[in-house]
Amino acid sequence: MVKDILIKGNAKMGSEVYIFNLPPKKTCTPTAWCLYGRNGKPACYALRNRYVFPSVISALEERHALSLQEDFVERMSEEIKRKKAIFFRFHSAGDFYSEEYARKVIEISKSCPNTLFRTTTRRRDLTDVLQELNSLPNFIVRESLDNERPKPVMGLPFTALSHMDIVKKEKTYRCLDDCPACDYYCWQHRDNINFDEF
Repeated sequence: MVKDILIKGNAKMGSEVYIFNLPPKKTCTPTAWCLYGRNGKPACYALRNRYVFPSVISALEERHALSLQEDFVERMSEEIKRKKAIFFRFHSAGDFYSEEYARKVIEISKSCPNTLFRTTTRRRDLTDVLQELNSLPNFIVRESLDNERPKPVMGLPFTALSHMDIVKKEKTYRCLDDCPACDYYCWQHRDNINFDEF
C-alpha cells in the first residue's frame, strides 16, 4: 500500500508543492506525439524516466484505486489540510478519467480554500465539468497542447511547447522550469503558459 497519498514536489516544483498523480495511459488521452514524439519514444515525461520504474507504476495504480473509493474526497481533504499545503498539483502524471472523479476534485478544492490548485488536461470529452472546476477561485485548469493538438478548444487557458505557432500568436507566460524562482506563477495567474520540450 502506498505510504503517502500525496508526494512532495521535485527539484523543479520545490518543497512548497504537493502532488497527486495517476497512471498516464489509464487516465489520459495521449496523442501519437505523447507516445512516440521523441524519435519513436514517448515525449510525455510520465511515460519515461523514473515513471517506468515498477515501484512508481505500482504507486500510481494504488492512487488510482484510492481515487475510486467513497471516502476519497474526505481522505484527500484531510491530508491536504494536515500538510498545510499552499500549492497543489493534480496530475503531473495522469489526467481526469471520468466526470465522477472530476467532481470529487471539485469537492476537494472547495473543502480546501486555503490551498491553490492547478492541473493540465487533455480530456476534451470532459470540457463542461473541467470548466466548472476552473471557475473555482483556488483552481486553475489548463488545456495541454502539442504538435498534434495545436489549438485550444476547451475554453480554458492552455500550456504549449515554446516552438508552437500559438505561442507566437497568443500572449503566454514562459515557464522558467523552476517554480520557486517565479514565485509559483502558474498557481497564481490564469495565463497561458509556454515551456521548452524536455
